[in-house]
Amino acid sequence: MDHICSRCGCSSFHYNRSRMRMECDSCGHPVYDPQQDQQLMQYDRTYSQAMSHLAAGNWEQTIVLLRPLMSQYPTEKKLYLAVLRAATQDFGDIDMDNTANRTIASEAWDKLVRLNGVTSEMIRYGRQRYEKHRDELNGQKTRILAWIFAAAFCSIIAGVLFGTECYFIAVLCTGGLAGCLYKVFSSRPVKVINQLMSSVPNYQNNPFI
Repeated sequence: MDHICSRCGCSSFHYNRSRMRMECDSCGHPVYDPQQDQQLMQYDRTYSQAMSHLAAGNWEQTIVLLRPLMSQYPTEKKLYLAVLRAATQDFGDIDMDNTANRTIASEAWDKLVRLNGVTSEMIRYGRQRYEKHRDELNGQKTRILAWIFAAAFCSIIAGVLFGTECYFIAVLCTGGLAGCLYKVFSSRPVKVINQLMSSVPNYQNNPFI
């Protein structure tokens, strides 16, 4: 190599695999590669631009800028966190109706868990997602119970009417009973009950699954 160590003047170098850099054979001082410096400069510029878009609420632009960097620097936790913030609109979108953003957020969350990069913001967001889901399940449970009571009422009235030979109205009540039962079973009551009875999750786990 045509380099001279700036610390000791040695001209022989080796590649340190653990640190992924060239180092002086004599003193271990790193030798900087101009091309690598250029790459790092471009990284900093792109990341800074993405953070500006994130601050301005330009979620899609943020993701577009950062995803290529995630491929080049796959263990850089701050990239995944920034993408997660953008996909969730800075942890403000609890519903996550956008399927594409939900997929992006899910992938970023999994990477941060693997890299031990889970933050308090993520845990708070996971709790909010869980609580909202619980509220939705309780709403489903209330509707299921209402349909069950309606089905029982229709069943009783139909039985009374058949006993008094009011067949036409009795048949109508039987149709109402069938409709109520359809509503009950289409709401998947067993699944709703199982989820309501499940234990409180670990909020570090992926809340988008």
